[in-house]
Amino acid sequence: MGNGDAPAVGKRDEVLSLLARHPEGLTDAELARMTGSSHQAVNQACRRLAAEQLIRRDDLDHPITNFATGDFVPPSVSLPAPATHQEDWFWEGNVQSMVVRYLSSQGATLRSVVDTASKARGTDIVAVVDGRVLHIEVKGWPSSGYADPRRAGEVKRTQPTLQAKHWYAGAVLSALRLRDRHPQDRVVIAFPDYARYRNLAAETAATLGAVGVEIWFVAESGEVTVYDY
Repeated sequence: MGNGDAPAVGKRDEVLSLLARHPEGLTDAELARMTGSSHQAVNQACRRLAAEQLIRRDDLDHPITNFATGDFVPPSVSLPAPATHQEDWFWEGNVQSMVVRYLSSQGATLRSVVDTASKARGTDIVAVVDGRVLHIEVKGWPSSGYADPRRAGEVKRTQPTLQAKHWYAGAVLSALRLRDRHPQDRVVIAFPDYARYRNLAAETAATLGAVGVEIWFVAESGEVTVYDY
């Protein structure tokens, strides 16, 4: 047994926990950085886990990306608290919190909720409803001013409606990537209920509906409406 084998075994549960919290997948390099291990140790651990079919190693692109498989969720996985950032209701973190409350009211089991305020990586919400996994990307509505207190008196040059178009496009790309990675799961994009987002949804409804990407609209009251294709 080589010197690199012991760290690989010791990091097994940590790798599984990280992959369960990051359904979008992590590379060996990212896992090495997050666990404080050598790239070799993580590579060995991931190869063993893949052989046991506890993770999947996607080598279609480089670098190789690791994904958790099945319904395995390590007991060490903990869900961060929903965002409580005191911003406008349409701020992404607040929209995310409203979606979380909606899911809870529907009896969903939450797998992971990323910390939006710290701009954490990963799918914003992963949950299970009626035995099916949901991967949910959440977007907010652009504010006209800057969140940075040092620029409080400035007005953004980019109009909110134009910025919203860019955010919508980014959410669609994320959803399509999730659809490729999780063909059996539900994929959802959630937006605050603004006319601009509804118009963009109408313009892309045929394609998104065909590939099974759902769109949810979240009102200021917290009510969630599923876009009817």
